[in-house]
Amino acid sequence: MIIRRYLVKETLKTQGAILFILLLIFFSQKLIKILSSAIEGNIPRDLIMPLLVLGISNMADLILPLSLFLGVLVTFGRLYSDSEMVAMHACGVKKNVTYQVVFLLCIFTCSLSLFNTIWFGPWSSIKQDQLIENAKLNPSLAGLLSGQFQQTPDGNSVIYIGNVNNNNLDNVFIAKVNTRNNERPSIIIANKGKTGHDKEGNQIITLENANRYEGTANLKDFRISNFHNYLGIIKPKELEMNSDDDKIDVQQLGILELYHHNTAKTRAEFYWRLTLIISVPLMAFLVIPLSVSNPRQGRLAQILPALLLYLAYFLLASSVKANAGKERLDAEIWFYLINIVYFIVAIILNFWDSLFMRKLRLKYVAS
Repeated sequence: MIIRRYLVKETLKTQGAILFILLLIFFSQKLIKILSSAIEGNIPRDLIMPLLVLGISNMADLILPLSLFLGVLVTFGRLYSDSEMVAMHACGVKKNVTYQVVFLLCIFTCSLSLFNTIWFGPWSSIKQDQLIENAKLNPSLAGLLSGQFQQTPDGNSVIYIGNVNNNNLDNVFIAKVNTRNNERPSIIIANKGKTGHDKEGNQIITLENANRYEGTANLKDFRISNFHNYLGIIKPKELEMNSDDDKIDVQQLGILELYHHNTAKTRAEFYWRLTLIISVPLMAFLVIPLSVSNPRQGRLAQILPALLLYLAYFLLASSVKANAGKERLDAEIWFYLINIVYFIVAIILNFWDSLFMRKLRLKYVAS
């Protein structure tokens, strides 16, 4: 049907534009946070883009339902204000066509939400933690900031590099303060150096014309050594998987794993993910009658009450998640309560202008 294709095209086009704008806003906020961490030296510069890409899953949780909600609201509101919907109904197009269009868009958006909630979200959370933890355990000297004193992750040494250019290092200063096995404190100074990796994945540090000063000032016992090439090998550390249930990140568990883990945090996360999935058809069904307007009201006259209902829904759901994770309330009861109430509200709004409801309102007013 031409009308159905036209409505799907217009709504999908608006939804895509809104989704792009929302992703751009959240992407910019995420980029600022990651760049701040990179400038402070908390993460290497080569992890900026991978962390941004993996962070899309967290953005999509709330953006996907909102994009469909605003897409239907904006598109149908424009069609009503331009009297296109009136012309369609006058030509015999039934109101069920709008529900069919929204149902098709719900299937598409729900598919993306299911993919993100069930698989991509937990997987991206695991990958982000692995990248960050691996960078902390196995820092690359090429990723250190130039012109700053920085402490190694083990806290035993302080490193200063005057300039970093790819794998080339200039003005290298390494002070080993905390020693073990009766070793004495030492300082290594070199004008130039290089970094690389061997076949086993170990980091290789080569300092040219390096001077090593070993000893303590109190004992006045120093050993001064000069090296044409000072070679250092840093073996990578392996990440240890934490099996403690109290320390498990619930965002990294699949939806079936959340269901079988009988803890407050896992139950709260489980029903939160169900809310993200159910909110797509529920909010789309709710917004259809709210998009109805007349030319005198102007475009998007119902956008304020619609957004208030949307924000109230997700604020309630997020509050339930936070309090249920602290065992202050039952996530299951509140999950059903909030969704049933909004479903009843959606039914009332959709049938408000039906013949039955008109007769009922007239009967109530007459009495």
